[in-house]
Amino acid sequence: EDTGAAGLVANEMAGILPSGEPLIVVLAILALAAMITPFIDNVSTAVVLSPIAAGLAVRTGTPVEPLLMAVAIGVSLDFLTPFGHHNNAVVMGAGGYRFFDFPRLGMPLLALCLIVATGAFWWMLKA
Repeated sequence: EDTGAAGLVANEMAGILPSGEPLIVVLAILALAAMITPFIDNVSTAVVLSPIAAGLAVRTGTPVEPLLMAVAIGVSLDFLTPFGHHNNAVVMGAGGYRFFDFPRLGMPLLALCLIVATGAFWWMLKA
């Protein structure tokens, strides 16, 4: 945020996303968070994406609350790798799981969670 990178990313995303469709803006942040968090620690991802989400809210006229909730939910959806969240690493060691067990079993769970989150955000933005 201090370097201006968050504003730059938010500007670029605002130029791509339709500003009259808050659900699409929220789902874009949700998808971005869910894509980044398997590779970077979920707390770090939330710290990086929160200022971007806030900037995107200002630029698209979308309420900031759903965007920040999308960041929080998206970074919590790390079911694809053992190193995105420390609990995954604990389960991997204790359960004897291999690396490729995570995407194989986590992809359906991730899809289900994204579907439920989409419905919840649609309902929230509709009200």
